[in-house]
Amino acid sequence: MKLLISFAAATVVFLFLFTPIVNSQVPEGSRNEIEARGILSIPSGEASFSSNGTSGSVISFDRDFDFRNELGFEIRFTHRTASGKHKFQGGYAQTTWNRNTTLSRSFTFRGDTFVANLNTSADLRLSNFRAMYAYRWGNEKFRIGPMGDMGVITTRLNLSGTTNNGTRSGSGSISKFAATVGYDLDYRPSRRINVFNNLGAIRFQGERLFHVEGGVSIFATRYLGFSGGYKAERYRVEKDLDFLKVKAHGPFFGGIFRF
Repeated sequence: MKLLISFAAATVVFLFLFTPIVNSQVPEGSRNEIEARGILSIPSGEASFSSNGTSGSVISFDRDFDFRNELGFEIRFTHRTASGKHKFQGGYAQTTWNRNTTLSRSFTFRGDTFVANLNTSADLRLSNFRAMYAYRWGNEKFRIGPMGDMGVITTRLNLSGTTNNGTRSGSGSISKFAATVGYDLDYRPSRRINVFNNLGAIRFQGERLFHVEGGVSIFATRYLGFSGGYKAERYRVEKDLDFLKVKAHGPFFGGIFRF
């Protein structure tokens, strides 16, 4: 994993330093981008799901399951106006982590107590739909400004294993409307390269939402390019007695088509 991240970082730095010498013109009117990404996420967090008004145990994704790195995906569409002041973006992302392990302790989930020293399988899914608008000040090469986004975050935890009531399966899911505020930045040292950074956060009562990403997109031809960078997100959502907190971070790589 460290080797992969080091290689990716070296590649991005190399392209960042040497690609600006090529100054190919972006075709007039090419203000739209469709991007498909693969995201290698490293998860952590915790969750608690109740049953019949009784709170469950707090389950740790690190201690209880030690979820491993998984490759998720993201599809997004971006539109920038001719002046560059206005930026619109919409996308969908999903990552699922799976783990089959022997529990080091007993805990209660959806009214069933999963027993220590016995095998339990788990899968954790994080998906979100996000629509963003940013108003940016600056010039042709550099733009930065306030950003607001909104969408729906869905988190789901499924468990299957031996409990005090025999072999059982349980599922807990929370879907929430979410919105954050922050900033958006684009730096274009040449027509073929764009360095970007986006950050959004909000805290409302017991819920905390945060996401940030930074990277570079480089176009090998007038219409086709690729992107790379690093992304981190933290979502804590709750519903009645249930809550689920997911923290994930890792590198991403993708391809871009602009028109």
